[in-house]
Amino acid sequence: MPSTIGDKTYSKSIELPETEVFRNLKNAKRFAMDIGGSLTKIAYYSTVPYRKVLYNKDQKAVDSEGQEVNPKYEVSQGDRLHFVKFETKYIETCLDFLQENLVASADVMKEKKIKVTGGGAYKYADLLQEKLGLTVDKEEEMTCLIEGCNFLLKNIHDEVFIYQRHGNPEYRFPNVDPCIFPYLLVNIGSGVSIMKVEAEDRYERIGGTATGGGTFWGLGKLLTKAKSWRHFSVMGYILTSITK
Repeated sequence: MPSTIGDKTYSKSIELPETEVFRNLKNAKRFAMDIGGSLTKIAYYSTVPYRKVLYNKDQKAVDSEGQEVNPKYEVSQGDRLHFVKFETKYIETCLDFLQENLVASADVMKEKKIKVTGGGAYKYADLLQEKLGLTVDKEEEMTCLIEGCNFLLKNIHDEVFIYQRHGNPEYRFPNVDPCIFPYLLVNIGSGVSIMKVEAEDRYERIGGTATGGGTFWGLGKLLTKAKSWRHFSVMGYILTSITK
């Protein structure tokens, strides 16, 4: 579901599966940032309560003795990861969002750290510390990318699919396999990097190009009246649909 804050709607969140691997998530860092050349991305964790009406087989709410009553509910709690994006040139707006929604007072946050990756982790380190009262703990971007990909490939069902344009079905979801190596990881951001991953701690960059999302964004601005990255996301979806 989209994350709505005030009168703004942000990126979709994902529901975390009930697996053993997530049992310590509540004790992990609650949010982190990736400050790229074009976009700043925030991922944060929350728990969401769910209510389920208790029905009998005839779809009527019943009590423990089977008597029809006003609806009764079973309340459970689900874990979700949420994602918010900002254009990096509006980094101050991004930090305002963090202050208003995810960061406590400066006194409470004193000496606490925030995990940040991307080139902006260095460029905006002082600004983050001054505005949020948090020490910036810089993480190497490619290491984060590969460790995150390894985690998803090993633990999340249906995270990986094989696409065959004229296949039936077009999309096939293989089972989670702990033997995921070797594989190629293509990371498309403002530029593109191609990584050959051979083990948990062994990988190398074997190719890439500066022609990526940044180029698409620039051409889109020159050829259309669109200005926001959201417009270009829609354009990319349309182009992909046409070329299929």
